[in-house]
Amino acid sequence: MPDFDRKHALISIADVDYAWLRDILVALHGGAPSNWAILCVCFKDDPVSLPPLDHHRKLFTSEGAGTMNMVEFFRDMSHGQVDVGASKVFGWYRLDRPRSDYVGNVYPQPGGKLNRNGLLDAAKAAATAAQVDLSKFDGVVVSGYGGTDLCGWLGGMAALCDANSLQPSLLGQEMGHGYGLDHARLNGSTADYQDPWDVMSTAAWPDRQAPNTDYVSIGPGLNAACMRSRGWLDEARVWSGPYAGFDTVITLRPLHHRQLSGYLAAEVGPYLVELRVRDRWDAAIPRAAVLVHRFADNHSYLMPASSGSEDLGEGEQFEFGSADHVFRPHVLVKVLDIDEGGRTARVRIGWRPQQFPPNYEIVGHLFGAVAVDGGGGIIVNGKFIPVPPRGPEYQLLSALSNALSSDITTSVVAGTSYKRDLLRQVVKCALQMQAELAEVTHSPPRRDTPQRRTREH
Repeated sequence: MPDFDRKHALISIADVDYAWLRDILVALHGGAPSNWAILCVCFKDDPVSLPPLDHHRKLFTSEGAGTMNMVEFFRDMSHGQVDVGASKVFGWYRLDRPRSDYVGNVYPQPGGKLNRNGLLDAAKAAATAAQVDLSKFDGVVVSGYGGTDLCGWLGGMAALCDANSLQPSLLGQEMGHGYGLDHARLNGSTADYQDPWDVMSTAAWPDRQAPNTDYVSIGPGLNAACMRSRGWLDEARVWSGPYAGFDTVITLRPLHHRQLSGYLAAEVGPYLVELRVRDRWDAAIPRAAVLVHRFADNHSYLMPASSGSEDLGEGEQFEFGSADHVFRPHVLVKVLDIDEGGRTARVRIGWRPQQFPPNYEIVGHLFGAVAVDGGGGIIVNGKFIPVPPRGPEYQLLSALSNALSSDITTSVVAGTSYKRDLLRQVVKCALQMQAELAEVTHSPPRRDTPQRRTREH
């Protein structure tokens, strides 16, 4: 439940190319302590006597070691790369505002009232006035007395919770928003909260939250695609084959059990494959299963099995493309068996990238006098098409030719990154052409075309 105002400002940028945001987040938070200041606040008309903050310290800091608190959550979800153990709890701070002044998720902020941004700012101001140096912390969690609100600021390292949401199941998502994680989705839909196996969909799937005597509920965990997007996935524990293709059988270990030897995930084309078993953060999932995800537009997408099941049990498979179409991409993930007690799954995985028939050209080489001035062109499927010596058409075709002719034989991770860079250049050139065409088709100000006047009258 990200904050609307700040969330959409970030998403509008991330939709163009989220990779730069991921790289910044990894640089700031990956592989280093990431400590939060927990600011406990109340309104001026709340009770005079407030509860001690022992429970907050147990939940958010290393004082709760071994209790499945937020320190353990981020340690497990980042494969040990994020340590929030030195977070500190401050308060109570009594705000000089009545509870009736809080209006929640309302933007812009009404005069004389506090919306979510206003409450965050008021809590920071109160802590600063009490001599808390917030610059020493990477993020801020505002914890309100009683029932107040619950949200996270996407990429803003800030979250808001209350007495009703002091649970890793809910805080994992809201604090996760702070690191830039967005809601998890189901393939084929842009609706949020559609992946019951992922913490970035909790609240919508309470049956997947495991009961906990200390914190009411915990889990589920974070999927491998989300972990990779933050730089949290241990890539040394990810199986990857040659970009040219493969068909093999591997053994997977549960994604969050890095203490076990073996692979914790597998990369198959644009997808990540993982095993989840019913314990710890995933104790409430219905069965041990293999999951397949892709990542796009800063969201993970759960890929259903060919049977329609959203998870893959023994004998089930996920397939993209067809093995019979020899020149088209093909992905196969088939679960051969799952040993939940032994914490293993044997999975057949296959990947075939896009192929082109011999002597088949989609785009040809630029030739003639194009490189100097005019008179050149390309051959597309045997047809000569003139190309100007410069401008967006020339840049687009050059970028597309580079993308299609790239020969990646290194690891899938490196190959995918290189391909993405080439395709970004193609998209950039295409968008430039689109912008120029859009400008041409605009009518002059206050001028209607004859066709438009005819339709209107």
